[in-house]
Amino acid sequence: MVTLHKFVQDTIESMKDFDPNNRDCLKKVIRIAIDDFKFSSQEKVEELNGQEVLYIASVVEENLLSKIATLANEEEVSVEAVYEGHVVRKY
Repeated sequence: MVTLHKFVQDTIESMKDFDPNNRDCLKKVIRIAIDDFKFSSQEKVEELNGQEVLYIASVVEENLLSKIATLANEEEVSVEAVYEGHVVRKY
């Protein structure tokens, strides 16, 4: 079993030019986590303005994604901060 810390380390190492202060890099790590851990949460791009919106399926997934973002950012950050408030909670 892979720990969250190991997952984030491996994901960052596989990305070229990862910048922990770049929201797009953090979003990419979150997208990879959603796919790899088979979360029900989804990121969708709004057709009208092209804004990326994170649809969170559960409190557990929100907490795990925030922890992953924090590990990738090297300081505490929530998924809501990464997505600049463009988060829809479906729970």
